[in-house]
Amino acid sequence: MFGMFLFLSYYLQLVKGYSPIETGVAFLPLAAAQAFGSMVIGTRLTGRMRPGLLMSGGYLITAVGVLLLVLLREDSSYSLLAVAEIITGLGIGTAFMPSMSLGTHGVQPEYAGVASAMVGASQQVGGSVGTALLNTIAASSTATYLLSHAHGKANTNAALVHGFSTAYWWAVGFLVLSALISLLAVNAPRPSHHTTESSKVPEMAI
Repeated sequence: MFGMFLFLSYYLQLVKGYSPIETGVAFLPLAAAQAFGSMVIGTRLTGRMRPGLLMSGGYLITAVGVLLLVLLREDSSYSLLAVAEIITGLGIGTAFMPSMSLGTHGVQPEYAGVASAMVGASQQVGGSVGTALLNTIAASSTATYLLSHAHGKANTNAALVHGFSTAYWWAVGFLVLSALISLLAVNAPRPSHHTTESSKVPEMAI
């Protein structure tokens, strides 16, 4: 996710010539879709299927959205980018809802703060490492493109887009792998409404 933010910012400002404010506005479909995926889709499906399956589906939807970003070219319209952002946001929001909930699942109340901090720290570390890795891939691919084609300013944008596309392909692979791991390794059962409601009775009595 963080790598996608970086590359889209580069693409919109360096290739398409957007201003920083216009670039921020261009991200609104992604933010809105992510909020909808988390608060509506993720919330409603959490009680109907096990978290690992829901996370896997969310990552696969995200992979479809990132795959559309591979199609971006120098003259691509914003409509393609908006569709890719919406699909990606829906997938991310759907996957993050159960994954964040599982981060503190089964933790004793006195350790909930520590567990939540660990979830946040892990997210930041993973985002930093992932962004650095994808940026290295994109930079290497851009340099290779420039070396293998005629040098000049006219080829700079094409080289940047080629580098971004290569990084997006790797991101799709990572997302598919994440979906497979979530499906096989996250074996937490589907939340039971009966258990949740019955567990509140002693608290109310106390």
